Amino acid sequence: MEPNSTPPPSPGSPSYLLAQEELAACSRVVGEAFFPVMVQALAHALSVRWVLLCSLHPSDPSKVRTIAVWDNGPADNFEYCLEHTPCADIITEGTCHYSDGITRLFPHDETLVEMGAESYVGAPLRSTSGEVLGLLAVLDDKPMERIQTASEIVEVFAGRAAAELERIARASINERLGQIVEDSVSEVYVFDGKTHRFILVNRGARENLGYTIEELRCVTPWDLKPEFTREEFLRMAESLYSGAKSHLNFETVLQRKDGSVYDVAVQLQYIRGAEDVYYASITDITERKRAEQARAHLVAIVASAREAIVSKELNGMIKSWNPGAEQMFGYSAAEMVGTSIRRLIPPDRQNEEDEILSKIKHGELVGNFDTIRLRSDGRPIDVSVTISPIVDGDGNIIGASKIAHDISERKRAEQRERLLMHEMNHRAKNLLALVQAIARQTIAGDPETFTRRFGDRIRALAASNDVLVHNGWQDVPIDDLVRSQLAHFGEAMGARIRVSGPDLKIDAATAQAIGLALHELATNAAKYGALSNDCGTVAITWKIVGDDEGLEPRFSMVWMENGGPPVTMPARKGFGSTVVDRMLRASVNGDIDLDFAPGGLVWRLTCSTSTVGHDASEKPTY
Repeated sequence: MEPNSTPPPSPGSPSYLLAQEELAACSRVVGEAFFPVMVQALAHALSVRWVLLCSLHPSDPSKVRTIAVWDNGPADNFEYCLEHTPCADIITEGTCHYSDGITRLFPHDETLVEMGAESYVGAPLRSTSGEVLGLLAVLDDKPMERIQTASEIVEVFAGRAAAELERIARASINERLGQIVEDSVSEVYVFDGKTHRFILVNRGARENLGYTIEELRCVTPWDLKPEFTREEFLRMAESLYSGAKSHLNFETVLQRKDGSVYDVAVQLQYIRGAEDVYYASITDITERKRAEQARAHLVAIVASAREAIVSKELNGMIKSWNPGAEQMFGYSAAEMVGTSIRRLIPPDRQNEEDEILSKIKHGELVGNFDTIRLRSDGRPIDVSVTISPIVDGDGNIIGASKIAHDISERKRAEQRERLLMHEMNHRAKNLLALVQAIARQTIAGDPETFTRRFGDRIRALAASNDVLVHNGWQDVPIDDLVRSQLAHFGEAMGARIRVSGPDLKIDAATAQAIGLALHELATNAAKYGALSNDCGTVAITWKIVGDDEGLEPRFSMVWMENGGPPVTMPARKGFGSTVVDRMLRASVNGDIDLDFAPGGLVWRLTCSTSTVGHDASEKPTY
């Protein structure tokens, strides 16, 4: 049988009026309790056996489930499949009615067959937006008269049921949203669009600010924001009120009731409608700000540090390279970021990186590790490195940070110290050997003469050592050495003893040997030579020779006497001759010329410039 299409009854008909009265009576009940009352009222108004109020299944579109059931009385809810049922047509096509023979039209609807239904009227439940929420169906076990009137009444009840469903859903959503907002860790503020006084403030905001909701209702946004005046805040909010902007995002500070402040990020929007309110979602960013400040300080420290500070991934690829690293290794950040740290490691030390990365992956710290790395020009540089693991927020090791100190000067100092200790040991042995040689050569017929000669020579040696100590046992200025050996001549210096030569220094071993030679020459001059009378003179000169002639440069030093008694070669060679000739020759690996000329003794030393440091300035001649 086709759906009945008889003309609709007049709204003023007795059956329609009865239905309206029944609906009005049950509408005094709201919420979930409304639906059982409503299906009972509809069954009474239409004098039918069954009324089914159904909603769509939330997860299966092929099914519906009942909200309220009437079967000559309240019945249990159930769910059923829409396939092969008139209810499916209601969902897709709208209101349907069948005055009789419903089971013959839908023989595969097992529910209808089991019920023994004969007639059927159904209408969809639609939201205010037209969305189908479910359906309302009335059925009877006998044919239904005035089917069109029944359809109209079912549609009226369906409209009321849909409105109640939508109201309950909206209330549920609002309640859930309200609870979510109340419990949110973000601070939520709602304030009036005209008075700008707070209407709603969630718990997180109230607890952070220290105000009650009653106190906040007497407060405006600019009362909580010390960085804004009233005029500044209203001027900013005007762009939302006018519709020029949909929302504003900005950072500021909020002031608590106790006067303390905290950093916040604000998202503000204006919601038009019946309420006309401003809605602000605020997040406390105090920790983020502190982290940003700490990060900025750390960046500044890293940028200004003289040490090389580098970060790298677990595969050794460089992620950051500070100015200290640029200065230490000679590479710019652009050259190094994205390349391997192995670029700095000498070929014979590549295994160090493997060991370091292995330790870092296991969370170990590599501290104060002295090694050698390469500069951009290929030169090695001594460094001490400390390498620490870098972890992410979950505690996973994702890389390593490396701090390298240039310890080249320390290494040089350590080397100098080792050399100095070795040298001191060597010099002490040499000095003892020299003293022994002096003692053996200072042989005299009587103890008094031996003591005097031996003492003079030891004092000459001590004078040379004084100059060496004064210069830290490093290279000694020749001028200082000469004057230390001739200081006992007093006023004769500059008058009868002339000293001239450039600013040159000689090494410690050469200084000891030349010092002894000068002492012996001075002693001989005072006894037998130019300084034994009142008119003789001594000229002591030194220079670098050979530069102008294109020959290999050599150091030359000359002792020349004039005006003394006639000079003759001695019959035998004593210790003095040994010092100024053979001993000195061996010490400086040079040539010694000793000329006993009648006009005065001339002693000349020539040796390699490796024992001296050359300087162009000349000393004055006395």
